[in-house]
Formats: sequence, structure tokens, C-alpha cells
Amino acid sequence: MMGALWVTTFFLGVLGDVMSGVVRYYTSAMGVPQAIYLPKAMMAICIALIVVQRPKVTHLFVAMYLAMQACVSMTNGIGISAVAFWAWTVLPLFFALSAPPEAIDILNRPRARVSAVLVLLICVAGVMINYFGLLSPAPWIGASTMVGDTAVHVSDANFVGTTPRLPGFGRDSAATGLMLGLLATWLVPRCRTMIAALLLLGIAGFAIWATTNKTSLVAVVIVLGVARFCQLRNLRKATIFAAAGALLIPLAAYVITSAVNESLIGGGALSSFQDRFDNTWPLLLHGILRENMIWFGIGPGGFGAATSYYQSNFGFNTGYADNITLWTIANFGVVGVVICCLLLSRILFSSESRDKVAWAMMMFLLISGITTDIFESVGCLLFFGVAAKALWLDVGVTRFQLNPQFRLPFKRIF
Repeated sequence: MMGALWVTTFFLGVLGDVMSGVVRYYTSAMGVPQAIYLPKAMMAICIALIVVQRPKVTHLFVAMYLAMQACVSMTNGIGISAVAFWAWTVLPLFFALSAPPEAIDILNRPRARVSAVLVLLICVAGVMINYFGLLSPAPWIGASTMVGDTAVHVSDANFVGTTPRLPGFGRDSAATGLMLGLLATWLVPRCRTMIAALLLLGIAGFAIWATTNKTSLVAVVIVLGVARFCQLRNLRKATIFAAAGALLIPLAAYVITSAVNESLIGGGALSSFQDRFDNTWPLLLHGILRENMIWFGIGPGGFGAATSYYQSNFGFNTGYADNITLWTIANFGVVGVVICCLLLSRILFSSESRDKVAWAMMMFLLISGITTDIFESVGCLLFFGVAAKALWLDVGVTRFQLNPQFRLPFKRIF
């Protein structure tokens, strides 16, 4: 029962992220904007049930570490409400990491794959409605609503020059593009026929292109190419290189920009990466060092999405890092990065998993994390936790096996 409840909640969370703009708009119109938080409320219930039924020492360690970091936040002037908002934001990650082993096995069943296909098609449909102007203008794009006394964006209307960033049914184009990439990475390697794989990849690729999310498109091409044409050991090596890139590239940017006055990155198609390399990453590290927050960070609630509602002024950008390593440094400092690197290294170097999809998903997220704050996206939090848990189950232990009760007639396709 716990596995089935967890998987149901997982797909509700994924679908809720895909449909967040539309759901928030229409539930607000009906006077119940809080309905958008139902999937997260179910995640919190699942976490509580799992901790009560299967308590572990690691649960205590995680709680103690987060409590310590909350003290860091308050020492830096961050209110407890901002800390609570941060915890609510990253709740999907803790939910995914707490998945019972039987839930991971259920996700590999044909029914779960069909559910993922349906979610992908809904996500694509939203982007296509934007692209072809079938609802012009889409009422949820650019709208805002009130949740209590707080003004909340329903769905952003952004542009690259004169080209719109299409959010589909979601809140913004970045999250929609990442979700399309995540679903494609999860589904395409499972296809049993080349036609089904190419069809899914073509549909998802076009929709990602329409969102203008270049990071997700590049990551999908690299990951699916490696997963298709390389052996498992090479896929594992590529995942390790992706992790190294996410860690070292922003640090290299800080060193290089400090030593060289001229930009080493060309403009044009690389203009976004150039801005991160020359400005975002070095300036963020410089600000954290200047404010003596390098060891333990600002603390939860003082950086990222929380600052949209809980303002703080440290003399540098606290809204985004555009990199998974710098996001972690800003929130938890170098100590937090070391802890995360140790845990991730144990997975990447010690896991004996032969699940190519889990390795591909981890690789996609790490590549995306080079230029994206993936821990600000519900979809990325969920799939990162699932990929990490699936690989962790094979770190020196025997994986739980659950025999499916029946099969669907989709096995020839997936």
C-alpha cells in the first residue's frame, strides 16, 4: 500500500508541476488558490508515514543538519517563515529520497510508463497551444493571484528578444522545458521499438525547442546519445564527468575572470552561458566570500525562490545561481557542498545498478545543473530524488523485488 500511495503522489506532483499555471489560475478564479498545494501536502503525509513506519538513523541526521542550518539562517537575519518556505519548496526532494524500494520497482512497470507518456503529451499540448496561438491570449500567462496576503505569479510571460518563452500549462518556460527533457530521458530508453523512441523524442524535442530552453535540449541530445550508443560503464563515466563539470566549471569561471579581464566565451548562441561565466558565477562567489558566508552559506530561506517573497539584502544577487554547486554553496556553504559531494560520490562510484534509465536521468540532471538551479524546480527535485534512490539501492545491498500482478499490452512498445 505504501508503494502504491507513494507512486500516486509522485505522478500527482509531476502532473501538478506540468499544469501549475492553469491549475493556479482556475482555482484562484474559484476562490481556492490553495488547491495547487494538494500534491505537496500528500508528499508531506507520505514522508511522515514512511518515517513512522520505517524510522532510520539517517532521518535523525538529516533533521539535525537542517536544524543547524536553520540556526545559520537566523544568525544571518533570515526569518523562520523564510526557512519554512524553503523547506516547503524542496519538500519534493525529501519525498523522492524517502521512496520505499517497492515504489521504485512500481515506477518500472508498464502502467507507470503509460502514465508518464500521458503527462508528456499534456506538457507538449500546452506548449503547442501557446505556439500556434490556439488560446490567444492564454489567460493564465502573465496573470497573478493572491494567496492570503501574498501576490503570486500564475505563469510568467518572458521573451528572448522578440521570441516568447512558452510555458505551456506551467508557471514558466524553464520549468516546462526541464520537465519535457526529464520525461523524454525517462521514457525514450524504455521504448522497445525505434519508431516509438524517435516519435517520442521528436515530439519532446520540438516542444523543448519551442520553450527556448537550450540547456534542456542540449542535455537530452547528449544523454540519450550516450545511453543509446555507449555501454553501461561508459554511461557511468559520462555521469561522473557531468558531476565534475557542475562542480568545477563555475569555480573555474571565478578563477579565470579574476585573472583575465577579457571574456573567453563568444556571444551569439553562447550569450547566456557567457553571462553566467563572466558575471553571475564570479559575482556570486565574490559576494559570498566578501560577506564571510563561504563556510556555511546564507542558510535555507536566504537564497533562491524564497527571496521573491522574503527580501534580504546582502549586497549581491540572492535570487539565483544558475548552477547546482553555487546554489548549494549559497544555501549551505562549502561544508554543505562537501557533504553533498561525498554522498553523490558514493552513488556514482559504488552503485552496482544496471538501470541505464536511472544513470541517464542522473546524467541529465547533472548536465542541466551546470547552468540551471535544478533544485528550484519541482520536476527536477522529484526525478533527482528518484534517480538517486534507485542508484543508492544498489550500493552494497540487494534490491527489493516486487513481482507485478499483471501486464498491459504496451510491452511491445515500452
